[in-house]
Amino acid sequence: MKKMIPVLLTSFSLIVSLSFSSCSKKGFATGPDDYSANDTSYIPFTKGLKQRLDHDNVDLTKVQFYIDQKLVLTRTSGSEKGTVKSGIIVFDNGQKVNEIEIPAFTPGVCEKTNGDDLKLSFDLPGKTIEFGALYENNNFILQGTNWRNGMVDINYDGQTYQVQCATCSNVGDVKLLVRKNQTVKKEGGAKVLAGRKVN
Repeated sequence: MKKMIPVLLTSFSLIVSLSFSSCSKKGFATGPDDYSANDTSYIPFTKGLKQRLDHDNVDLTKVQFYIDQKLVLTRTSGSEKGTVKSGIIVFDNGQKVNEIEIPAFTPGVCEKTNGDDLKLSFDLPGKTIEFGALYENNNFILQGTNWRNGMVDINYDGQTYQVQCATCSNVGDVKLLVRKNQTVKKEGGAKVLAGRKVN
């Protein structure tokens, strides 16, 4: 009888853990990147695509844009101050860190274009991030200064932020995306061939 109690407890705990695991959120979207990553309607916004849209007189401010990776903008202000208390050096960290996250597949709008340079906003109007397809680059990537260790400085909302890619090693790999829906126009019904017979 004593040997059966641990077996029953083990069986009970297995049933309980299986019951809870079957109610987990596995397989359900928990954020924008979960349901968007496998959506084939997202395509890179390239210089060639922009030229085609320009030719068709498409207003880019009406196009919904996205980014394919998570961006993190960081701004540090203030400075560290050293003092001595009871013979011990104490550093008072007076620095303040302001961090902004833009998850992958966050929707954004184009507020302004200048050639192959776009100012996109993922927040309030006027708070823009610059993307461009400069020189031989076909993809629109983040524009900034002081490129180093896969990060770049940008001007955002009147302040300088350091930007890094949270899901890739280089912020230069982050690309702009748009969604495409291909439609085909058919002229009337399908022509049905009667076939040919040997004369």
